[in-house]
Amino acid sequence: MTDSLLRRAQHTLAPLQRRDLETAISLARRDPVAHVVPLMHLETARASGIMTGSLWGVRRRSGLHSSLVGLVWNGANLSPVLPEGDCEDEDSLRAEVAAAAIARLTRPAALVGPAGVTLDLWGRVEPWWGPAREVRARQVSMAIDHDPRRVAGIDASGLDLEAVRRATLDDYDLLLPACVHMFIGEVGYDPMRHGRAGYEERLRYLVRAGRSYIQMGTVDGRRQVVFKAEVGALGGGVAQLQGVWVHPDLRGRGLARAGLGAVIDAARAQLAPTVSLYVNDFNPVAIRAYDAVGFREVGTFATVMM
Repeated sequence: MTDSLLRRAQHTLAPLQRRDLETAISLARRDPVAHVVPLMHLETARASGIMTGSLWGVRRRSGLHSSLVGLVWNGANLSPVLPEGDCEDEDSLRAEVAAAAIARLTRPAALVGPAGVTLDLWGRVEPWWGPAREVRARQVSMAIDHDPRRVAGIDASGLDLEAVRRATLDDYDLLLPACVHMFIGEVGYDPMRHGRAGYEERLRYLVRAGRSYIQMGTVDGRRQVVFKAEVGALGGGVAQLQGVWVHPDLRGRGLARAGLGAVIDAARAQLAPTVSLYVNDFNPVAIRAYDAVGFREVGTFATVMM
């Protein structure tokens, strides 16, 4: 029997079992910034004792035994935790995971995660799950685990700014339009027309959980949200920022840098010691803002939107 035949079906993809939780968490914690989304759901399962059907384990067979070598979160998005090397064994692993995903998993809205693994998996599943609506092949993964730099030169004239704070449900009617504006610009469609209930439920959850931060000010004579950000994922000691947004009429005045500094302080004090985010490489203005407050580049993400 040839080596290739001996390696066939060496890896399996099956619902993660409770007995595998600690091993799965250890695998994801090797890079908690890259794997904060799976970690969030793994830690929730450990705390609650309830295993969600969206967590899948990747096991490697060896004789009569098997061991957990990776996992896949398959919720709205698919996020893999798999070895990132390019040796033949790991190529075989990704090939078998891709084949099993096509057969066993529902097609997600997007693939998101470390660029090497994510793009490799996409190349294997594209004939069945494609075509992609958009492939963002290089997104800069950044993190900060210390106090942010204080940025001078903020132009707050005429805005009557409040301090950055956690949003409450009383802010919801003003927060929602800001979130929708950000979402359309970032993802490319209006969530109020496609999946409104789920989108609003998610936003309300983040507000209730104390993971939505806003800054209020006066624009055109009305009190409005002028800056906002959410901690969209929280796990493994990492708070991942999502939805960073500045009112479009106020961009270029330094509000993003000042707001980010305040959010980093609050998130590190209230949620997790490390704050992370990822940003498209074609958005240099945002990257400069993140650099300015002290984020450092720690890896590369990719997002395949379907």
